[in-house]
Amino acid sequence: MAPQSTDKTQLKQYFKHLVGNSTVMHALQIGADIEKDLLAFGDKPGLANSVSHLKSLTTKNAGLVPGSLHQALEVYFLQCCRRKNAARSEKRTIAKVLGLHATPLSAKSLADTGTVRMVTRDCSAKTSYKWGTLLVDRGNEDLVGSGDTALSVPEDDSWYVIEPDESIIFVDSEGSVTLAVLCGKCGQRPDLLSYVNDIIDEAVNDRKGVRPTHGGELIQFGWNAGPRHARVFGLVNNLTNKKRLSMTTRQQKGSCALGILALSWNLLVASLPAEVSTSCIEAIDEAGLPPMTIQGDDMDFGYTLDLPGGPLCFSTAERAPSEAYMSQNYDPIHTDQLYAPYAMNWVTLHAIMDREQCQLHGGCSSGGNYVDVSLKVVVKCATDTVMSMQPCFQHGTTLARDGVCRQGTAINFSRHIKQAFDEAIAIEGDVKVMVSRLVEAEE
Repeated sequence: MAPQSTDKTQLKQYFKHLVGNSTVMHALQIGADIEKDLLAFGDKPGLANSVSHLKSLTTKNAGLVPGSLHQALEVYFLQCCRRKNAARSEKRTIAKVLGLHATPLSAKSLADTGTVRMVTRDCSAKTSYKWGTLLVDRGNEDLVGSGDTALSVPEDDSWYVIEPDESIIFVDSEGSVTLAVLCGKCGQRPDLLSYVNDIIDEAVNDRKGVRPTHGGELIQFGWNAGPRHARVFGLVNNLTNKKRLSMTTRQQKGSCALGILALSWNLLVASLPAEVSTSCIEAIDEAGLPPMTIQGDDMDFGYTLDLPGGPLCFSTAERAPSEAYMSQNYDPIHTDQLYAPYAMNWVTLHAIMDREQCQLHGGCSSGGNYVDVSLKVVVKCATDTVMSMQPCFQHGTTLARDGVCRQGTAINFSRHIKQAFDEAIAIEGDVKVMVSRLVEAEE
């Protein structure tokens, strides 16, 4: 809508007041946001309610604009232009370094690069290990509590141990990918890893995890099926101090989580074997679930990384699928029933944070390693490792010593969430209408 006409005398006085406001002038000179300051002058028709509106007013009434205000606006818009160009360049750099726009390579093509090994190995569909059994690296049996049932790995020489710097893809005797472990996908951008880990750490402290009786933390994001006793499709609602937080703060925390999970998804899809990425995308399309979102946001694409150097908005990029997790030191043997053939994760941190507390000695290890029990493979995890696995088979993470932290993000495709979605759609009829209703911001 075009700005309403304003008396010349009133405009001249308005511009004079802006010049006399040191807060506004300083903000213009440093390129800061001034919209709140502009609204402080009132909402009378014709007065600027945004920077773009102010620019329009000063351009159309250049003869009324004091020289100092004209100069400050020139500086402001020059800095805005430079920031936009810098952000655009930074986004291109991130996309190139992480290979976000690359076409996924098949397992064979990845192996042909010479940086990834391919090994043929079949899973055992049946094992004697019970769900919930603790996993522990051989030599770390002192970590198992009295009375706890644990499996020490590797159990014998038939097991395969993947070293921390090893990239490897396992295929079965029919050529299907069963496990992929690829290292160093974000190595050129340690600042991104630090940012992702900060958001995970914040989420672990702010939110209630799922499976609370298990070791470690597993924090869910996106859409879920509600509690076991009352299945209902809706957004995850797990902030522990929600009532003490403003809606703006809640949305800011949600946006940060949404951003790193979208980054994880795009990195995983581009990095993992094409067989994995393609089959998961096909399953997502067939399932029809909406992509990940947060309260108050009904968009189905785009995300922001609120980096220390300034926010980067990937406005047209794909978001993560409907269900994702952040984990920290998550342990026992378990299985997951999915509607897609694979789950994916990105180990963003695996490190000894306190060597004195860790107390490594003899044949001990730091622990916190991924184990595919059915495949009989131990992955000695390392920071910045992307993985895909078939979680319908038994898997878990070994107990970690004190002072060790292992964390990351995971993309999952739970059948019970799809079932809750299908039941909701059978009632609602229209996905977009249902999503719009469910994401409406709470007061």
